Amino acid sequence: MHYSTWFENPDNKLRIILLAFVILLLPFLALSFFVFPTTDDYCHALGVIDMGYWGYQEHYWKTWSGRYIGTIISATQPLSYGSYLGYKIAPIILICLYAHAMWVFVKAITLNKLVTWQTALITFLLTFVLIAELPIVSGYFYWYTGYYYTLADIGTLHLFAYLFRNYSTLKSKHIAIICLSMIILVGTNEYTLVWLVALTGAFFLFGSLANKKIQYSALIMFLIALAFGVLSITAPGNAVRAESGLYPTPLKFNLVFSIQNSLVTGVLNFSKMAPTLCVLALVLIPYAAQIYHKKGKEEFRFLSVHPIISLIVFFGCLFLTYFPTYWSIAGPPNLRGQCVITFWTLIGFTYNVFVITFWAIEKYNSNIITRFGLIGWVIALYFITIYTSNFNYRSAWSDVLTGRAARFYAEMEARTKQVYETEEHSVYVPKLKNTPYSILIITEAPDPAWGSVEYNNGCAEWYFKKKFFLK
Repeated sequence: MHYSTWFENPDNKLRIILLAFVILLLPFLALSFFVFPTTDDYCHALGVIDMGYWGYQEHYWKTWSGRYIGTIISATQPLSYGSYLGYKIAPIILICLYAHAMWVFVKAITLNKLVTWQTALITFLLTFVLIAELPIVSGYFYWYTGYYYTLADIGTLHLFAYLFRNYSTLKSKHIAIICLSMIILVGTNEYTLVWLVALTGAFFLFGSLANKKIQYSALIMFLIALAFGVLSITAPGNAVRAESGLYPTPLKFNLVFSIQNSLVTGVLNFSKMAPTLCVLALVLIPYAAQIYHKKGKEEFRFLSVHPIISLIVFFGCLFLTYFPTYWSIAGPPNLRGQCVITFWTLIGFTYNVFVITFWAIEKYNSNIITRFGLIGWVIALYFITIYTSNFNYRSAWSDVLTGRAARFYAEMEARTKQVYETEEHSVYVPKLKNTPYSILIITEAPDPAWGSVEYNNGCAEWYFKKKFFLK
């Protein structure tokens, strides 16, 4: 009886959730102390050093990428200023910002109708599922050059939170802030670009049809997203990269191939997430029902969309996300890009659960349970099972507890010191003995840390202005 009373106390529930959050993030925060610059980090750092900050932006715009915000982020490489410490501090800040952004998003989509521990629980579960489903943790949280993907997702959470909070009373200032946010986010990466253009287009189209008049606010947002999306895609650097011979396959620009493989890959990747998403829905549905019964007359208008339309837009956006990659390079998104798609899948699925629950209650007066009872323990057991078996969580703890990450860092420090102290142009560096999957992107290159050993024109070799050989 005493146990039951203690567990039912809201403050104690919040303490349990906060403890679970600490355990969840602890290994990833600990791994941050062993991050070392790798591969493209050296190229971007050298570019800033040689060309200057704005010269670097111009160079990449003309020769490699239209990610006008992505290159700004890449140009902040700590190594450009001779700092290795920055590579440890950055992921700690990034992970904390992500958790905070998820909290802000959950508070906004629920409009603060839930008590604190319930908001914390949803935030925890969304973060839990995201990390569990990421195809590559190292490239998402620890590779500095890839931060324009992760920061875009953090910014997207804040953008939606701002939209949800102000949706019922959208004014010119709100539209202006949303448009400015989209200009920034569209310039981070192509996947965020596709989603924002597609979503704002759908918002304008279906909103205008539902209200039988043009929704000028939605039209402005769509045109802004589209204009800067076109600006990014048509940047001269994208054309140069496309013609560089990196992707010589004859299947590029093949419409049938692109449509077919986009559908297959989209279905396959969504099916991998589906079991965990379905269990997550069992938690979200009761809370969505609680919120529905607490809502005021003009509240939650952003959820007032027919589920068929919402689902069509959701799965349509998923397809569109894969299509440009197959069209341009005849291959699937890289793992870092798939991380962004995983993020959008999770957020889109969560939104649709709320939409469908609201619609079911309003349309059919459905009597949806708002308490978990025994099923709550079953759900908890499922997530515990996922935690103990999931590769991302297991490898993170393993890299920390076995000391593999620490040994890797010591190896990289010793190698770097050796390179600096060697006067000859050729340097024979020892092979890596420790490769922590959690913080190091494993590639086909002979050396997964520098990625350029025994290869011509490698980033680390450019940066140090020496030729490396493995021994």
